[in-house]
Amino acid sequence: MLLFAWVGIRAIIEVRKLDSIAGQGRPLLSELKVNAPLFEAETPSISDVSWNPAKSQSRGDDWVFDVFTPPVIYYDPNSREFAVTPPSMQVVDTGENQWASFDVELLEVRLRPYKLQLVGYAGETGTYIVYFENTDTGAIVLLREGQEESELGVRLTSFQEQQIEIVNEDDTPVVQNVGVARIADYASGQEVSLTNMETKMFSDLEAKIRLLPAGIIRYAQIGTRLELETGDYLIEDLSAQPQEAMITKISKDGARRISRTLTPAAPSELMPRGSRQETSPQSPFAIRPRSQSKKPQG
Repeated sequence: MLLFAWVGIRAIIEVRKLDSIAGQGRPLLSELKVNAPLFEAETPSISDVSWNPAKSQSRGDDWVFDVFTPPVIYYDPNSREFAVTPPSMQVVDTGENQWASFDVELLEVRLRPYKLQLVGYAGETGTYIVYFENTDTGAIVLLREGQEESELGVRLTSFQEQQIEIVNEDDTPVVQNVGVARIADYASGQEVSLTNMETKMFSDLEAKIRLLPAGIIRYAQIGTRLELETGDYLIEDLSAQPQEAMITKISKDGARRISRTLTPAAPSELMPRGSRQETSPQSPFAIRPRSQSKKPQG
């Protein structure tokens, strides 16, 4: 026991000696303080800032804005674009870009319909009133047998009601009354037969074209020449599948020509002529829906 006690006391004495040796080179807490010079930051003096009074704008004394002046946006109907510069002050491009631009849009290429379409009829044999539609204007034309329409150059030579057999989708035959009108066309020198069950179409094509910037709709055939301020546009060729039109732009002096193949810019907003109607319109006439011809006629 005395031996163990003596070893413990010696160990404690040696540890205290080591601590005193390790701390001899360490500075005191007061010596660690750094005496740095003190500087005072000077804050700038704030003076009152006053905004200059708002000035009247070029558009008049009422156009005054306190802080920010919003831009005035103009719409140019010629280019159909918005800009902050008035159209009268915009730089007009008279170079190659303007010449190459086309002021026509192709909307549709279709078979050319006859100028009159039989829509319905009313009355009895010998006293029928026949109901036609002008395909160019959509106007309604009423004719009796023997009457003429001078503006269209046609005369209704005869009209009769016939019964034909129609096969439904379920292969069930149905007998239906159909009106048949015979038209003498003075312009073509031909006799045209029309029914209220289908649209009379010719075998040649026509293009539905929008003229810019006015947005006027025109129907043109191969060889038609459309005159605009920027030049004349000649319909060179038409294709139905796919719908395309080759159009040549000709300068007013005839010295320059440029051709492009146009495709429909947007689907037509009108239903095809002769398409089946969901409901019959309210009319005193015996109007019947018409279906598209399977084969071109004429």
